[in-house]
Amino acid sequence: MARFYKKRSANKGLPPGSLVFIGTKKVDTPTVEYVSYDQENFTESEFLRVENVPKNDPEKRQWYNITGLDNEEFMAHIQERLNIHPLAMEDVMNTGQRAKFEEFEDFAFTTLKMLQFDSKASRVITEQVSFVIKGTTLITFQEEPGDTFDAVRKRLRNPKSNIRKLGPDYLAYALMDSIVDNYVYLIEGMGEKVDDLELKILEDPDEDALQQINMYKRELHFILKVVRPVRELTHNLIRTESEFIDKKKTLAFYKDLDDLITHVIESAEAYRQVLTDYLQVYHTNVSAKMNDIMKVLTIFSAIFIPLSFFAGVYGTNFDYFPELHFKYSYFIFWGVIVTMAGGMLYYFKRKGWF
Repeated sequence: MARFYKKRSANKGLPPGSLVFIGTKKVDTPTVEYVSYDQENFTESEFLRVENVPKNDPEKRQWYNITGLDNEEFMAHIQERLNIHPLAMEDVMNTGQRAKFEEFEDFAFTTLKMLQFDSKASRVITEQVSFVIKGTTLITFQEEPGDTFDAVRKRLRNPKSNIRKLGPDYLAYALMDSIVDNYVYLIEGMGEKVDDLELKILEDPDEDALQQINMYKRELHFILKVVRPVRELTHNLIRTESEFIDKKKTLAFYKDLDDLITHVIESAEAYRQVLTDYLQVYHTNVSAKMNDIMKVLTIFSAIFIPLSFFAGVYGTNFDYFPELHFKYSYFIFWGVIVTMAGGMLYYFKRKGWF
């Protein structure tokens, strides 16, 4: 499936809020990870059946993490069980959704993408993650299981951590911070490889170097397409007056997240400009090599043109050619040819043409 734009033909003609999965199936069986926590208590469970999942309890801090979005029947049951607006669920199931923050009557909704570099395919792959902040409850949706949130889970199990003290908006921040940190690691890793290209381009600009330049430019362009809307998302989170975001306790953290996103975007744009410069250097070096080759060929042509003229003259079939009957004509001919060629080479060398 295309990365830059995912076709929505599956939900063509359907009313808004229809639960239609748009994307690639990544898990066989969807699961619900349930965590209930406060400063003193912590419990976690995993469920395969929606009817076994505990309902929202306004007296508890809860985190529901749903993994696997392609099962439309399962997602319909989740929507009903956790009382999520159909338009938000439609965005959850559309994995080509642009990053955004949106306020509903009884919850705040956010969606963005994780990024990871697939070294085998030499391309950046994405996973959409959505957040529903609802009272004392956080609901997250992932396309597939992964280790990006493991550090947050570890902190959540620690009774002394801030996550245990603060509400679901801070937990949402911690999870988004893990995603954005992954952006930074991705850019840093690609940046090191881009820096390594410089020597190769200057010393031996081959076809492989050109392919790498174009590959990294394409992937950085894709990263910027994904990350730029996240800055708009963080700006909206900072400006929001939503009751589901405790600005007194979490505003500073969301501002820090916004600064990190700005750093990611600026770094990606800088490396893309570096690659553009590398491309110009590559073409300049290739042109210089071609000019050197053409110079050598031109020198040989300049030497052999007069020699060919002499050979052509004495190769004609006239009956009377006085020089041909001279005893040393052959040696004189070669002497003239060698002297002429040597003289031209000496002249070109003095001029610094090779």
